[in-house]
Amino acid sequence: MQRKRSRALEAQPQAARLPEAQPQAARLPGREPRVSAARYVIGILSLAITIGGVATTALALRRRLLPAWDGASARLSEIVLGLAVMTAILELLGTVGLFRLVPIVLASVASAAVTVWATRGIRDAAAADARAGPPRVQIAIAAAVTAIVMAEWAVPTFSSYDIGIRAFDSLWYHLPWAASFAQTGHIATLRFTDVEYLTAFYPAGAELVHGLGIVLLGRDTLSPALNLFWLGLVMLAAWCIGRPRGLGALTTCGAALAMATPMMRFSQAGSAANDVAGVFFLLAAIAVVVNLRGDDERGALALAALSAGLAIAVKLSLLAPVLALTVGVVVLKTPRRRTAAVWIAGLAVGGGYWYVRNLIAVGNPLPWLSLGVLPTPDPPLQQHTAFSVAHYLTDTHIWTRYFQPGLADGLGPWWPLILAAAVIGPLVCVLGSDRTVRMLGLVALAAIVGYLVTPESAAGPAGAPSGFAFNLRYAAPALTLSLVTLPLAPALDGPRRRLGTLLFLVAALVATVAQARLWPGAHIAGAVVVGLVVGATALVPWRRLGRSRPGTGPGIRSGARAVLIAGLILLAGTAAAAGYSGQRHYLRGRYTYQPGVSSLSMLWAWFRSVHDQPVALAGTFGGFFSYPLFGLDASNRVQYIGRRGPHGSFTPVTSCAQWRRLIDDGAYRYVVTTPGRDPWHPRTLLPSPEAAWTAADPAARLVFSHRALGRPISVYRLSGPLSPAGCR
Repeated sequence: MQRKRSRALEAQPQAARLPEAQPQAARLPGREPRVSAARYVIGILSLAITIGGVATTALALRRRLLPAWDGASARLSEIVLGLAVMTAILELLGTVGLFRLVPIVLASVASAAVTVWATRGIRDAAAADARAGPPRVQIAIAAAVTAIVMAEWAVPTFSSYDIGIRAFDSLWYHLPWAASFAQTGHIATLRFTDVEYLTAFYPAGAELVHGLGIVLLGRDTLSPALNLFWLGLVMLAAWCIGRPRGLGALTTCGAALAMATPMMRFSQAGSAANDVAGVFFLLAAIAVVVNLRGDDERGALALAALSAGLAIAVKLSLLAPVLALTVGVVVLKTPRRRTAAVWIAGLAVGGGYWYVRNLIAVGNPLPWLSLGVLPTPDPPLQQHTAFSVAHYLTDTHIWTRYFQPGLADGLGPWWPLILAAAVIGPLVCVLGSDRTVRMLGLVALAAIVGYLVTPESAAGPAGAPSGFAFNLRYAAPALTLSLVTLPLAPALDGPRRRLGTLLFLVAALVATVAQARLWPGAHIAGAVVVGLVVGATALVPWRRLGRSRPGTGPGIRSGARAVLIAGLILLAGTAAAAGYSGQRHYLRGRYTYQPGVSSLSMLWAWFRSVHDQPVALAGTFGGFFSYPLFGLDASNRVQYIGRRGPHGSFTPVTSCAQWRRLIDDGAYRYVVTTPGRDPWHPRTLLPSPEAAWTAADPAARLVFSHRALGRPISVYRLSGPLSPAGCR
């Protein structure tokens, strides 16, 4: 072990080593980070090649599976297929330790070449071109509400590009997982970021995308903006749900209202949270089911199941609605045995990876549940706080003290109307005669029930669910699906009733956005530009990217396609050129010292100048906010230290000797100790025993110290291995 530690320390580059002690002012970064233009160009080219390869694969697969589809539904199916192909590539490469730039790029190109060769000669069916496009007024309404929500989300996104992502879950495990994927090349390893919860077993489909961005660009530059991408896809899926019945504008308004709520804006915009990605895959699966036609039913069913699988590969809160959708599709479509076989196969391919990982690592695909004889890990420290809303549903005190204020904070001042629409809409759908609409209503109701019984939806100590408002985002799938299905209710048919529904949704949307008080603001100009660009893009006649309509010559088709493609290339080129200066701006402000923002802000700023170092972390306070310790280029290997046991157990270290052995086993160069605490009582901070265990060893030297709420946060630099025998 001594030789291992010595080699690890000798391998550290001299330039990366920090001075032993510095005045407080000198600890804070003041110089502009150096960004290599050549590395940025390589990253942009790699990103373009990867996206191009995946898009080519998706287009060829869509023409093979759904040749008669056109317009928005075809674009949606291609996006789902592309994301599925990309996910499969990343999962396969990451399983064998090849989650790296060159293998990813080569695999993307290879998948495109193989798929194009295998599907050569297959073209889109011409019969679908005879269908009329949607009315322009509907397209304009959908584009306008999409632009409004995009502009609303753009404000916190720009803020993240000013100072770095600071959302709780993003710093706790979303971004640490992504950075670890990029560092190690492996994705299947269980990654523990604390001893309080069993987060290590969560699915990580969305984190793969963040990890991909870090691998390709060498930075997490794409991460603050990724949820804008998912938001746009949610709007597209919502449009496709209503389009077959001429209600695309209304269903888009329903999704826009759900996405504009404060709970979604605060938790998703400019962060690495994954709720919005899960909502997209759920809506996409439903959109494909709604657009089913007899001539392509099997391929569409497989695609819908694949999208549903990708949903449960993103977040556990999607399990209930996906299960309900599975039952609904199997009951609705005949023959049922074939439908069930196709659906279950697609579901397993799209979403089975992380649950199989858990089965191998723990012996249980759902380690949070005791499924008969299947083992479970040792219970986490916060197991006694995982209450559901259903647990308090009839408690009037809880409603008055926690639920009503939480709903007002999460849904806005119009929450009673939004909540009523979300419940009444599915109920009215169930009463209709259309079998598909009835099924969607039942799925939405099942999603609502699933949210009510979800553990931690009312998290907190018994009788004090203080986490209800924060975890209200768990209701995002149910809320979005309910508001999207509302316009489909047969009872709302007819011009006047549809107009009334549209006016209600638009009025609720405008009122919800207006109360956010984002206007005016520091980023209002940029938000308006984002809204205008998105609105203009939504107005693009995407049908012309496919094929010409009957009676038109090839020149019209070719000319329209050439103009659209040229415009897209120009837009992408402009964004790439501006991206370099944008990245420099982002890195200048990323996790710099911000007085009053966080007690850990000074620690984060100190680690901006640490690169390629192994860092050990202890203390609940630090575990929940660990991502900035990965450094400016996300190159530091940060590991929360705990005891690993059978069946995926991860528990606190209980002795000095054990702590020092774990530090030596990891050959860590820095040790960061923060206070321990009860997450539900932030003011109750406990001293960190790990700090005393580390400080008493001669090989440890204190190089940074700061007090958070009266307790010290310390950084020790190690000059050699710690001595377990030296513990008292």
